[in-house]
Amino acid sequence: MKKQRKIIIASVLLSGATFFISCSPKFWNRPNTSYQPLPEITSLKKKDKINEAYQFLEKETQYDAFIALRNDSVLASWGDVSLPIMTHSARKSIMSVLYGIAIDKGLIQLNQTLGTLNIDDKKAPLTALEKTCTVRDLLMSRSGIYIEAAGETKEMKAARPKRGMHKPGEFFYYNNWGFNVLGTIFEQQTRLSIGEAIEEWLAKPLGMKKFRANYVIYKQPDYSEHRQYIIFMTAEDLARIGVLMLNNGYWKGKSIVSASWVAESTQPYSEDKGNEPFDHYAYLWLNDTDEGTFWASGWGGQFMIVDRQHKLVVVSRNDTGRSLLQQGLFMWKGKQASRQHHQDLHHLMITACQ
Repeated sequence: MKKQRKIIIASVLLSGATFFISCSPKFWNRPNTSYQPLPEITSLKKKDKINEAYQFLEKETQYDAFIALRNDSVLASWGDVSLPIMTHSARKSIMSVLYGIAIDKGLIQLNQTLGTLNIDDKKAPLTALEKTCTVRDLLMSRSGIYIEAAGETKEMKAARPKRGMHKPGEFFYYNNWGFNVLGTIFEQQTRLSIGEAIEEWLAKPLGMKKFRANYVIYKQPDYSEHRQYIIFMTAEDLARIGVLMLNNGYWKGKSIVSASWVAESTQPYSEDKGNEPFDHYAYLWLNDTDEGTFWASGWGGQFMIVDRQHKLVVVSRNDTGRSLLQQGLFMWKGKQASRQHHQDLHHLMITACQ
């Protein structure tokens, strides 16, 4: 098994080692002119719990960056929280926020169908039934369209239903084709690239430190016309999006995305069995209804918990690299990234605030 894994990783390195290198954003260390430093919490009754969390992070986990915010203030911050790291599937939760803003602006409607939006896939043309899929179906990952897509994992491919097995809206399947199409629709309807939208609608208003439009790159497969969008973002900048959601779409008293969207987009709609600690899926967010939290989650250790009850946002990140070569080396090392470790850190942050 180990030999087979090494062969697979070696083939990845040889076949596409320069893909992300050639597309990587420039000026990684250059801060934005709109950067607004986050205040730090200096008075805590249980500083020992923060120290305990740090010791746990050092001894038990392999995270490269960790940051916890209470409201909009830094509770704890370790590692390189200013390093742009690939978000992997956490990109989808960022897209959910962008959709909320686009819907608020009247640029997209939840009930629009692929047919009315003139969305198809030339590589695998959609049926009339598949074209009845709505934007809301896509956000819920209930498209009913089962086509090979860029960014699919081996597990996603294995779980993909047969084409035509389910109607749009009736069955939940974590579907990268639908996620990628949401990117196509967004850019078509807003006439902005995803990177431009994040920069103008989120990075500048939230005072992000690093994010720029060219921190979004694309992978174009030869089996679908819909590109995978790949978002790089620092742990600190991602945490600001969490705070926005924590505060019902407001940042420093200004509404960035409507409170109604924040509520609607984080509701548990679809049961998600066997994906602990998550048990339901919202609009591109993952729900842990037992703890009353919602998560952004991505491969390699890209985790963010938004905890409204305790007014906390907790972010852990692993740097999986900025090239296929670096990503292959990350896989080769077998670096572990545990949801449970992130949840343990979240619990320590709760205790520190009590």
